[in-house]
Amino acid sequence: MILDNFVSIITGASRGIGKGIAKEFAKNGATVIITDVDIDEGKRVEREISEKGGNSYFIKTDVTSDSDIKNMVEEVMDQYGKIDTLINNAGITVFKPLIETSLDDWNQVINTDLRGVFLCSKYVAEKMVEKQSGSIINISSNHAIATLPDSEIYAAAKAGVIGFSKSMALSLGEKGIRVNTICPGFTDTTHYQTWLNQYKDPAKVEQEVIGLHATKRINNASDVAKLCIYLASEHSIQVTGADIVIDGGVSSRLYNSKIC
Repeated sequence: MILDNFVSIITGASRGIGKGIAKEFAKNGATVIITDVDIDEGKRVEREISEKGGNSYFIKTDVTSDSDIKNMVEEVMDQYGKIDTLINNAGITVFKPLIETSLDDWNQVINTDLRGVFLCSKYVAEKMVEKQSGSIINISSNHAIATLPDSEIYAAAKAGVIGFSKSMALSLGEKGIRVNTICPGFTDTTHYQTWLNQYKDPAKVEQEVIGLHATKRINNASDVAKLCIYLASEHSIQVTGADIVIDGGVSSRLYNSKIC
């Protein structure tokens, strides 16, 4: 298995893309550290992985808390003695018109989506430097490349993740640590289904969304997970400082219109 004996931390792994990554990593031999603020769902993922013969361990972690992250990293080191992969997946969204956006909205998104990436990367990188190897994979969004109205905070946070990752790749490259960013587009998760269901005709909206994709389908969590596996493994040994868009071609389109 491509990730045999790897110890991999995945933040926000109780649902959605993070859950998909956790399951794929376990299936490919990694010991998966599931971190999330949701204890019930986090432990559910841990059980699901164990029932299929995988290795996983849940640690309650709030990525906005410096002490939570420090304690989580130390617990992983105490239990396993190393960290091979960090996937900074935890994130939230707030989509509001700019003039209705509060400072609390800004702080909530930036603290989770950007500050959390900084804190997790900082404390994990300290351990990776000791063994002169590791891969850090940060989950951004295609909103960092091509965004929409009323997405200012989210777009800012996710664009910040890309810039942070590129600089970190340069800083840590000589220490054997690779840092890359993945920018997913529409992905079939509970969050996506909730977004669809706000419309009167979700099926029609979904067909319009699918129509924007060159591949004529949206991502599933496994699509993103398999890209993470590549970036975590030795197959991508020369890949660092990259930001890879996985959105079925949506952000390559000049106009999101059937006219074009």
